[in-house]
Amino acid sequence: MASADIDVLIIGAGHAGLGVAARLKERGRHALVVDAKPRIGDTWRERWSSLRLFTPRFMNTLPGLRFPDGADPFPGKEEVADYQERYASERGLDVRMSTRLTRLRREGQGFAAEIGRDLVRARYAVVATGAHQVPRIPAFASRLDVGVLQLHSRDYGRAGSLPAGPVLVVGARNSGVEIAAELARTHEVTLAIGSRSTHAPARWRSPTWWRIAQLRNSLSHGWEPPGRWPWPIKPPAGRWIEVDLPRAEHEGLLRTAPRAVDAARDAVRFADGRELRPRTVIWATGFRVDDSWIDAPSSDRGVAIGRHRSGPLPGLYVLRVGLLASLYWGGLAVAADIARRR
Repeated sequence: MASADIDVLIIGAGHAGLGVAARLKERGRHALVVDAKPRIGDTWRERWSSLRLFTPRFMNTLPGLRFPDGADPFPGKEEVADYQERYASERGLDVRMSTRLTRLRREGQGFAAEIGRDLVRARYAVVATGAHQVPRIPAFASRLDVGVLQLHSRDYGRAGSLPAGPVLVVGARNSGVEIAAELARTHEVTLAIGSRSTHAPARWRSPTWWRIAQLRNSLSHGWEPPGRWPWPIKPPAGRWIEVDLPRAEHEGLLRTAPRAVDAARDAVRFADGRELRPRTVIWATGFRVDDSWIDAPSSDRGVAIGRHRSGPLPGLYVLRVGLLASLYWGGLAVAADIARRR
């Protein structure tokens, strides 16, 4: 087993990990960034084809490289992926892809990371693996027949990849609502809603609105977005509507149902007793965190996160949840905290 000693080890080559590495480099600190994906940005490339961010371009800029302009104020997933790849190259960051870390443990005053047959020792470790790790799917999903196609939202690509017939989308957060709206153009869609989300007009997403939010972030050095965010549906006619789901149902965009609570054979049962026999079920039911590779106390939400995104062990930092913009601000706090230490 080969071994190496480094200053800072960053696990995850997304916005958070790259931003921390760049800021540390500006302050004369070296960081090694490792990621299991073959290519920088692949986490975005693997999402569904029509995915767009709901934060404007300027909110996704990393230190030292402006996010490119475009006809749409809200960038698509490929643009984000390409930007991350370009950023790492232009900033000269030390990034190693196709590198899976299997264990991170405390060793002396730092950490030891097992990467394949190699051992890397670092004074500081930053976990920037994101929250979208292991799909969370209800246990009753296993009771559906094999004839019902089941996908998690992570594995959904495009409407044309699904068979004809009714589609049930379970979950009305951002992914569920966007996927349901897209599929409503080609399929009969029912959206199962566990809890009602609050929604706002698209004009609230103007650059001015977001700049006010950005100012708030800069003052707090780490933004945890409040509750559920606005998500506009853009129907085939090209006009924006507010995501008032009863209104969307009334306009014929899709049907809604209460929480999905059980399944048997080819049917899914809802909280009000109704049943639906879908040809396809898309579980937009979120993810759970898997921190089993970290030798530290954790729960189903992962290791605990404290001030400056610090983890449960001294020198361990965690950047995981929130908008890309909030991860950016959290990353600045992490980099500043590490830079102060020697």
